[in-house]
Amino acid sequence: MKLALSSEGTVLRPADDARWTGDVLTAPSAGAQMVGTYLRAQRRRRGLLLRDAARALGWTTGAAARLEAGQAVPSADALQRLLTLYGSPDTGDAVRPLWDLAHIGGDYAADVAPGWFERVAGCEFEADRITAFSAWNIPHLVQTEGYATHWWTNTPVGHVPQPDAIAARMLPASRDKEVLLLLEETVLLRRSDPAVMTEQLDHLLDLAEHARTSIRIVPLYAGVVPPHGTLTVLGLPNGRCLHVEEAAATVYSTGRPAARLQYVIDSAVAAALPAGTSLDLIRRTRAACAQEANQ
Repeated sequence: MKLALSSEGTVLRPADDARWTGDVLTAPSAGAQMVGTYLRAQRRRRGLLLRDAARALGWTTGAAARLEAGQAVPSADALQRLLTLYGSPDTGDAVRPLWDLAHIGGDYAADVAPGWFERVAGCEFEADRITAFSAWNIPHLVQTEGYATHWWTNTPVGHVPQPDAIAARMLPASRDKEVLLLLEETVLLRRSDPAVMTEQLDHLLDLAEHARTSIRIVPLYAGVVPPHGTLTVLGLPNGRCLHVEEAAATVYSTGRPAARLQYVIDSAVAAALPAGTSLDLIRRTRAACAQEANQ
């Protein structure tokens, strides 16, 4: 199928199972949905309205809305204009990975370029419901500064985010965002620095008490096959979901790949300990870490 060019200058291409309605895709590809979500987050972080983005592009607000919904694939010029409007540093370097992701097509998009950490953080900012399952580490969204520093110092990865990017991703206890955190039991057992882990577990308990955060532990005996790294489901305001696998980079999924990942999440939820029992286990682990740190 040939690419189409809309009247606003966006290049439009179909996902594998997309259906056409005029020049707009009704089934966004994983990459296009991720890019649209990221751009919307950048706009909202700066307090700008949709009409501000449309004006910078010379588009209608409807066309700008389709871009943010992942139903249109942006040109390099459109990305350049928006990133300039949003005050993005190194705009030229930021355009290429977004353009590549938006033009991949299909239900699967891997983001391995530098800046992947900042881009997934933008998508998390835009989500109003987040479910994260990890057997690897405490997910970045709920890490403390000390845990994050310890993690990146001791984890061999090619691209280490800047400290300000790491700090900006952390969810404050006051944030009104619904979060379900699923931790395999091994995450609590993996405490190489007891003082750091004590502070981290205090933070989790604080989130569970003061924020819309539910934490449940998935016991080892349940036999749930964990994801590689952290598996996150982002519930977006437009009613869509974006599934994200994160280790030393990120992979975004929609469609059938997302359905398989959702099965992993559902299995973890079904096997997880009740919230009260999970928090009791975290408190006992916290007490053990504190005692070890004071020895």
